[in-house]
Amino acid sequence: MPTNDSLLASPETSTEWSPFKSPLKSIELWNFQLLTALMFLITILSIAENFIVIVVTFKFKQLRQPLNYIIVNLSVADFLVSIVGGSISIATNSRGYFYLGPWACVIEGFAVTFFGIVALWSLSILAFERYVVICRPLGNLRLRGKHSAIGILFVWVFSLIWTIPPIMGWSSYTPSKIGTTCEPNW
Repeated sequence: MPTNDSLLASPETSTEWSPFKSPLKSIELWNFQLLTALMFLITILSIAENFIVIVVTFKFKQLRQPLNYIIVNLSVADFLVSIVGGSISIATNSRGYFYLGPWACVIEGFAVTFFGIVALWSLSILAFERYVVICRPLGNLRLRGKHSAIGILFVWVFSLIWTIPPIMGWSSYTPSKIGTTCEPNW
């Protein structure tokens, strides 16, 4: 099995490959172009769908209920993942490498991880709420506005706790193996 160092070396030369300077030589450019087209389609659909959920919920008063606050929170997180992560991924895949530099890598890695964790924990809160309503392990407990606010605050703070340390020097955000996106190096 190859080591991490050998994965960063270009197949044609013995010099190390930098995802900030050039694409991987072992991957044809058309692969990046296909990935760019797919990311563009997914990003546009995600932005549109999440924007519609947010607007419709705020437009119609009858939809402003505690459970829907969690759904809007999920949509906001997904919307922000698409805006930041999707747009940067489209740009970097179009060139085949992370040409925006290390600072943009940190921004993208942080944003996608942060908003992704918020989205996942929002789904967890929705699942827990459905469990409580259907199975009634806590009696006739219902989700109220205060519970939604606490849940939303929890997911944002929890996500921040997990995504700030790499910015502060405890681990880092680094380019992925393909070199067009960034991720936490936990």
